[in-house]
Amino acid sequence: MYMDSKELWFMNSRIRRFFQRYCEVRVFRKFLEKNYVDLTGKVVLDAGCGSGYSTELIARRFHPEELIAFDIMPQQVERARQRGLSANVFVADVTDTGLPSARFDAVFVFGILHHVPEWRRGLEEIQRLLKPGGILLIEEPDRKALDDAERYLRIRHPRDARFEWPVLVKALEESGFRLVESRKIYLGHFRSFMCVKTAGN
Repeated sequence: MYMDSKELWFMNSRIRRFFQRYCEVRVFRKFLEKNYVDLTGKVVLDAGCGSGYSTELIARRFHPEELIAFDIMPQQVERARQRGLSANVFVADVTDTGLPSARFDAVFVFGILHHVPEWRRGLEEIQRLLKPGGILLIEEPDRKALDDAERYLRIRHPRDARFEWPVLVKALEESGFRLVESRKIYLGHFRSFMCVKTAGN
C-alpha cells in the first residue's frame, strides 16, 4: 500500500471527518435502510480504519455487537486505539488480514483500495471474511479523480490501483459479490456501493 504524505494529512484532518460523517456514512445508512438491513448486534469490520474516526462512526450509527478494525499503518492504528473505542483494532493488510473466514456480517471500506496495487486481492480477501449474504459497503474515487489529484495537487497513487467504475464493478462481481446499490458522490468522481456476498461463495 502507498499513501502520499499530503493525503495522509488530509485523511487525519477535520475536513475528511466532516465528509465521512455527513456524506459517506449517511449514504451507507440510506443503502442499508432501503434494503431493510439492520447491523444492530452484528459483527462488523472496518477495513483500512485509518485514525479510527470511521470506526467511531460505525459504532455510533450502526450499533454492532462486535466491531473489529485494521489498518496497514501502525501510526494510524495507534491513533485509532487512542479513541478508546470498544473495538479490536490492529495492524493488517487488506490483501491478507489473517482473520477467520465467514466471520463478518458487514465490511466497511472507506476509500482504501485505490492505495493498493493488488486491490483485486483485497476484494477477494473481504469476500472471504464475509458470511454468505454478508454486506460490503465501499466508497472509492475513479481514475479521473486520482489523475487530477496527481496533476493539480501532486498527490500520487499507484497506477495499478486507478480504475474506472465498470472495471471495479466487474471485479466485484468476479470476486463473488452482487451489486445492490450505487450512488455518485463528490461531483461524480467518487462513488459509494452496497454489495452482497452471493450464495455459494
